[in-house]
Amino acid sequence: MALRRKPSGAGGEPVLAAAGKDGTSGGGASRRSGQSGGTGKGAARASGAGSGSRGADRGEKSPDAGGGKGAGGGGTSKLAQIRLVYKITRERDPSVLWWTLLGLAVPVVVGVLLGVFVGPIYLWLPIAILLGVVVALNVFSRRVQRTAYAEMEGKPGAAAGVVERMRGDWRLTPAVGVNRHQDVVHRVVCRAGVVLIAEGRGRGPRELLVAEKRRIRKIVGEAPLTDYIVGTGEGEIPLPKLQSTLMRMRRELRKRDVDALERRLRAVSAPALPIPKGPIPRNISRGGRPR
Repeated sequence: MALRRKPSGAGGEPVLAAAGKDGTSGGGASRRSGQSGGTGKGAARASGAGSGSRGADRGEKSPDAGGGKGAGGGGTSKLAQIRLVYKITRERDPSVLWWTLLGLAVPVVVGVLLGVFVGPIYLWLPIAILLGVVVALNVFSRRVQRTAYAEMEGKPGAAAGVVERMRGDWRLTPAVGVNRHQDVVHRVVCRAGVVLIAEGRGRGPRELLVAEKRRIRKIVGEAPLTDYIVGTGEGEIPLPKLQSTLMRMRRELRKRDVDALERRLRAVSAPALPIPKGPIPRNISRGGRPR
């Protein structure tokens, strides 16, 4: 049986066929079916890859759904925190509710009046409500801050607590100087220079400030050195005004200068070696143990 090569039209590959036999042509058909089967397998692989990519897409979307639930839980926790803060503040400041409602009511009333006498009320009323919510939250936060300062005032470390809660680059080293009366000096390194903050009563804070300024004067160099005493006496800064006083200070240093200054001060403020106090023993023989 002779075989001859017959050109194929569509596939572009030659097909073998018998000269006078139909069975061999069936082999060519089977070859075509095998090729189509291979194409089917490739399509199956492509569909599998597509389904895998869709699964990956679903996997990528699932963390977002979890994040949405986490965000909802975070909102609930924030509301719980606000309720707790309000409860604590109202115990110490019973008028906090009325001040907050007043901050909400004043913008709303002004918006209603403007809507009645100037323009359409449907335009002014939403603006007034939003503004009232902002004012009410601001009033509430200020009353909370005022209550917190009243609780902290007079306690050791209150000034350090205020500086720690401030926003910005305020590098605090608490209690660089302490005496037996619990008067303390804190050191703050910032873009305004070095700030020494003393708290206490009587002459103790001033003596600690003088000693600390004398100790770090050569290390600071040309950087600004400022000192404050927190208290209610003459020449002292009340604790509620400490944050605003520090924020108004002039920034004269760059960040790299602040970094270098902080490293020098930390090197000097390293804890001393635990050498026992008292006179040095003199009756020690060089060749053996002390007698």
